[in-house]
Amino acid sequence: MRAEDVVYQPEKYWDRLFAPGGHASMITTVDKDGRINAASYATTVRIVHNPVHIAFTTALAGQTASNIRETGQFVVNLPAFERDILEKVRIVGLPFAKGVNELEKAGLTALPSTFVTPPRILECTRHFECEVVWTKDWLNRTMVVGNVLGASVHRDLVDAKGYIVWNKIKPVAFCGAPYVNMFAGSYETMEVGLPYEGPEVVAADKSVRSYFEDM
Repeated sequence: MRAEDVVYQPEKYWDRLFAPGGHASMITTVDKDGRINAASYATTVRIVHNPVHIAFTTALAGQTASNIRETGQFVVNLPAFERDILEKVRIVGLPFAKGVNELEKAGLTALPSTFVTPPRILECTRHFECEVVWTKDWLNRTMVVGNVLGASVHRDLVDAKGYIVWNKIKPVAFCGAPYVNMFAGSYETMEVGLPYEGPEVVAADKSVRSYFEDM
């Protein structure tokens, strides 16, 4: 992968670029001194379509939460369903000491961001540079919601209208802690009918048309 092949997308395509809604990811942050931290997350979710907002939860006492409290910024980096990058996702998820650069430990490349201080990860197919909108602490977790300021992708992984090329971008999900080391990926798409004729269908269609008319 080459840095010159990573291109930013116009804002109207950001929502298309994040499909599907939930992903395994690596999230990069920096502390107040500019030291890079990267952490792996099982579920990173797009929760607002326009403007695009992304949410995840993290350990309340972890470095990601601490960095976000200090700087208010993070980058969501989405890997592909490929063994080499997923092995690095697992390395980044190890409990390294505070101040250790996980990208270096995993052999990943920091790619400077344009809209925030934390770097992107070159080896990931998609990147979303975010500013924090709000956080919520409960139990031993904190939920973070960020507004996307810029989104980038390797140029050959999207079409001219900003839709992802599924068999190239290879979205991936983590199967969850009980599975330890198992990821799931699927590259096929299917158009699904709606066998229901109530008035709610008309209302839903109107809402969708209104959304795309604004794009």
